[in-house]
Amino acid sequence: MGGRSRTRAIAGLLLALALAGCEGQSTTPTGPGPSTTAQATASVVVGSPKPVASRDPGQAALTKFFTLVTDDGFSYQATFTGKSRHTVDILAISKGLLQVNGADVLVRATFTYRSGTRYVVEHRSVGGKGWIKYGSEPWVRLAAFGPANSMAAFAAVHAPPDVTYLGPTKAGGKTAYQVQMASAIVSPLMIPAGNLTERAITDSKLVLLIDADGKPLSGTATITGRGRVSGQLQEIVIDLKVTFLKVGQKVTIAAP
Repeated sequence: MGGRSRTRAIAGLLLALALAGCEGQSTTPTGPGPSTTAQATASVVVGSPKPVASRDPGQAALTKFFTLVTDDGFSYQATFTGKSRHTVDILAISKGLLQVNGADVLVRATFTYRSGTRYVVEHRSVGGKGWIKYGSEPWVRLAAFGPANSMAAFAAVHAPPDVTYLGPTKAGGKTAYQVQMASAIVSPLMIPAGNLTERAITDSKLVLLIDADGKPLSGTATITGRGRVSGQLQEIVIDLKVTFLKVGQKVTIAAP
């Protein structure tokens, strides 16, 4: 091999070695390695406290109330007073008593006309059958009576949307919570008027105070209905003040 050939060979070898050294270096775009990523993730987890879920005591009371009143064995008593307003008359309602044991219900009240005439009216619902008694008259079986006709205070509460939360308030110096639902504690069926026919409920509302444990305390009820007096259609509005007693204590309700 001549001198010029050896020079070219040496130059080629040096170039090959230089290229080999360059190929040992990465040409991938730089970024954090595995250890850097792990450290960054760890710093985020440790440095960011978990959010603490806020608990609204009113919503908690509402949940407890719903669980309580939808229990098949729920029992309670309540007293009430009020009035039944008609187009041509107003009847005072006194000595009202409501007893509920599961699906069985007893409602008793004294209706007083402005003339002073009084009638004690009692309704009972036992085993899915209903009866009513006006004054000294005998008990009458309600042929078309069913669960939709129940006068239990919470008969219309089946799902959470059936109860509306209205907010906190004060009752007896303590915090209570207002809720609202449909409720017909006294149906127009209870009105002692022989010439009142085609009785029906068109709307009902119970604004109720409950405590932190969801127990009902007191409330105001408005039952709106209609009926025909001697053939003439009239609106009926029943207003009640209700106080709940012995919530959760068993009561015995027997068929007449």
